[in-house]
Amino acid sequence: MKRIIICMAIILAGLVSIAQETSSSNSNVSVDYSINIVNRYIWRGLLYNSSPNIQPDLSLSVGNFSFGSWASYSFNQNYAEVDLYLTYSMGPFSATLFDYYNENEADMTSVKYFTWDRKLTGHALEGTIAWNGTESFPLRVLAATFFYGNDRDENGDQYYSTYFEVGYPFNLNDYTIDLFLGGTPAKGLYHTNANIVNLGLTVSKDVKVTDHFSLPLSASFVVNPAKEDVYFVVGLTLK
Repeated sequence: MKRIIICMAIILAGLVSIAQETSSSNSNVSVDYSINIVNRYIWRGLLYNSSPNIQPDLSLSVGNFSFGSWASYSFNQNYAEVDLYLTYSMGPFSATLFDYYNENEADMTSVKYFTWDRKLTGHALEGTIAWNGTESFPLRVLAATFFYGNDRDENGDQYYSTYFEVGYPFNLNDYTIDLFLGGTPAKGLYHTNANIVNLGLTVSKDVKVTDHFSLPLSASFVVNPAKEDVYFVVGLTLK
């Protein structure tokens, strides 16, 4: 419970900081939203839903802080996910607190949004730090660890599942290509032992529809070497 209070305090502190900066200078405030549509939901090399998903994202940014919500809803299955995140950025560095929440819409009573008991909650809290690269050196590095919630082992104890990823984006003609490699150092959510779980590339391009409108399209080839799985994901973004 103490961890939950600490995490909520961090979120509230971030929101207070955002509110204070908003009142002092509206020029630093921005609101952003997007809607992604993908043929299946793959995350860090794991298949979360094999049906098409719609994934809205809404965020408010003030100065170095960004607070938002991201979700994923299946078109023809009962999978639903609604997440919150609070990010602090300084140059190419960023630190983010995520609250992931999953539920089965066929049985809304199976988990409750305001239940935070460690062994009952549908929430999972994760902290991440990232180097997002620079224009001259675009290599990106991510480290992420779950520290509370439904990231549990068969005994109900916390896994503390950890994930590392490196990526390298570059431009080729009109395309942006992002190479990535991700893995886990121990048993947990991603695999039963240390292993590479996410390997592949994403190719994206803005396709011109009219003189005033372009449609961002992407295609990802993803391999999970640990599970010997392979996926091909296509998506489009509406903004």
